[in-house]
Amino acid sequence: MTAAAGIVAIVLALPAMAADEQRCPWLNAATAGGLLGGVVQVTVTGTSCEFGRQTGAEAATLWIEVNPISAPHPHCGPGAEPLAAIGNEAAACAYQGKPGWMAEQVVGRVRDHAFLVRIGTNNNSATAQALREKVRNLAEQVAGILF
Repeated sequence: MTAAAGIVAIVLALPAMAADEQRCPWLNAATAGGLLGGVVQVTVTGTSCEFGRQTGAEAATLWIEVNPISAPHPHCGPGAEPLAAIGNEAAACAYQGKPGWMAEQVVGRVRDHAFLVRIGTNNNSATAQALREKVRNLAEQVAGILF
């Protein structure tokens, strides 16, 4: 095989290699890893992305979901913190998920899409305030992409 033929073979294989990696339309794995403190595993569906990190007994997850406004979507209940300038009707609230976990979420709407951004961990040194700040910043990014 000549050098030119080898280069052509590599170039033709690149799209196939890239297709194997799951890509979230709202967040990349490097940014999610920065928020969760290290390398993450990614699971992508048509409407959601989940980033997870496990280190020994400590775990953290980040979840983004975007659906048409006509589909059922989560809401924060009474006592939610209204958030200005993050889409429409955005609110932040605590989320009760797995036992022993702390989680915060932001729900909102941009045009004809509802979005949910949630971050959670079983790390006892994490604070609700720190998680809320992370999830609010991430919700701003997701809402900006949806505009």
